[in-house]
Amino acid sequence: MGQVNVLISVINPATGDRSEEFSALADTGATLSVIPAEILESIGIERRQSVRLVYADGRRTRRDIGEAAISVNDGVTTCRIVFGEPGDASLLGLTTLEQLGLAVDPVQRRLIPTDYQIYVFS
Repeated sequence: MGQVNVLISVINPATGDRSEEFSALADTGATLSVIPAEILESIGIERRQSVRLVYADGRRTRRDIGEAAISVNDGVTTCRIVFGEPGDASLLGLTTLEQLGLAVDPVQRRLIPTDYQIYVFS
């Protein structure tokens, strides 16, 4: 099984300004999507707050987050994004994938449509 890289673009929901398409790793182990700060700043995305993050190897850090729209294939969703710093990978995180109704097919190395899950307990 391998990595799944996809082309995405970021949109400023307040202005409609849009980034060029770029490649990001679809990472179901990442809660939030990580986008290079220079891309977010170039379209006017504002830093809203700073949050603590934990890397897969256990290291901890702080990063700024904001709100942006992410476009993948024919879908668009507004979500929280992390302002990536130099050395950070561009990631399409699990919450964004779920909001877009997409799942990762690691064998075929692609994103596939999935049903939204709703659990009702009575």
